Amino acid sequence: MGKSDQALVQSVMRALDIVEVLAESKKSLGVTQIAKLTGLYKPTAHRLLNTLVHAGYVQQESGESDYKLGMKILKISSLVLERQDIRELARPYLKKLSDSIKEIAHLAIMDVNEVVYIDKVENNEQTIRIFSSVGNRSPMHCTGLGKVLLAGLSDSEVKAIVAQKGLKKYTDNTITNLNHLKQELERIRERGYGFDEMEHELGVWCVASPVFDRFGRTIAAISVTTPSIYISDDRKRMLAHEVVNVTRELSMRLGYTKKEDAIV
Repeated sequence: MGKSDQALVQSVMRALDIVEVLAESKKSLGVTQIAKLTGLYKPTAHRLLNTLVHAGYVQQESGESDYKLGMKILKISSLVLERQDIRELARPYLKKLSDSIKEIAHLAIMDVNEVVYIDKVENNEQTIRIFSSVGNRSPMHCTGLGKVLLAGLSDSEVKAIVAQKGLKKYTDNTITNLNHLKQELERIRERGYGFDEMEHELGVWCVASPVFDRFGRTIAAISVTTPSIYISDDRKRMLAHEVVNVTRELSMRLGYTKKEDAIV
């Protein structure tokens, strides 16, 4: 046994094993089951369970001998998640994405009904340098990030934003009709990602996907941006897969648990 092992408190490790077993189970468990799953003697498991129940981390089913996680676990989990910084958490995912597809990856949020870029990761092998800066703002209706963020809102909220900001035409591909925008947002909700087909700037294409918190709310979006001359149908599908996979991983890190279907 090394020094690091000697520093461990065995009873604490055993108690945490019980917590993990209960967390992974879809139903409450009896002490015999818990002892078997953790490799503990039944009296030891029972003693640790009593301590965990007393502390509020485990609760015993009323009138039964089975156990499940207590509300204190939920409280602690909520506090941890609330203190996570989205930019700090997203950085390794942005880097993973950029390294994978050799293009620039952006992280953005909605602020005062505009897209605000809060982080980006460039790749030394990307095709062409595309100018963008953290802190820059863009319109919602004609960017991949913006449309994905809008898709997380209700129709009435989208309508209010359009009433305030309008649907300015930037290129011939810009959506300038509210009904057409609503149709596009519904497609984004169904498939889990959205494109910017040179709608804001000629020659620039991107795909974006939402980042969800534990309540299923869209709190940010991640995109990949590339010159449109390098885009084909196969590359579109590949980039969409990459972006969605990364945003799913990040969303799960933030406590989002809904299972998503594969992209088709």
